[in-house]
Amino acid sequence: MPLPRAMLRLPISSTAKVMYARMLDIVFLSGMEDANGIYLSISPRELAAALARSTMTVKRSLNELEDAG
Repeated sequence: MPLPRAMLRLPISSTAKVMYARMLDIVFLSGMEDANGIYLSISPRELAAALARSTMTVKRSLNELEDAG
């Protein structure tokens, strides 16, 4: 899975980094595009299943990513 080098320097958990890589992989495979750009449509439950993590862990990681910008 792709992971931008810039992600390695962010002060976020390794779970958040792996989740970002998985979301990026999904975008490359089946991302959708509209006037605002490319986006991903996946629920936290689906993402948790894809990562073998709990829904709470996924939500916490999403918050980490959002806080990191």
